[in-house]
Amino acid sequence: MIGPHEGKELALMLAGKKPLAMFHDLVPTSGTIPEEIIPEQAFAPHVTAGTIKRFAADFTNTRNGDTIRYVLFALPGAEWRAEFLLWLNREFYADRSAWNSAHDELTGKLLGYSDADIQDFL
Repeated sequence: MIGPHEGKELALMLAGKKPLAMFHDLVPTSGTIPEEIIPEQAFAPHVTAGTIKRFAADFTNTRNGDTIRYVLFALPGAEWRAEFLLWLNREFYADRSAWNSAHDELTGKLLGYSDADIQDFL
């Protein structure tokens, strides 16, 4: 069963059990999202060392004007997962794609969840 991975993503990635971690939140007026929501500092030494790759993008929701920041961390060789997931979200926030259960299933696969876990989630 897909369970909360909050605070566990880095350990799972370093153990080779998770190819991609995704964090996102509404960008506040200060522009700073707290570490407990997007753990930039925790991942930073591994990004610097090259053992984890960082990807980020801000998307403006065309439906309500909110800006959402996505930060993804990928293991080397799994960068395509981050790039594809950012593209998928870009299409959604630009109102070129409606979100549905297929998007949730694809997101789960990109994040490395098993088919059984994804079906339980859906």
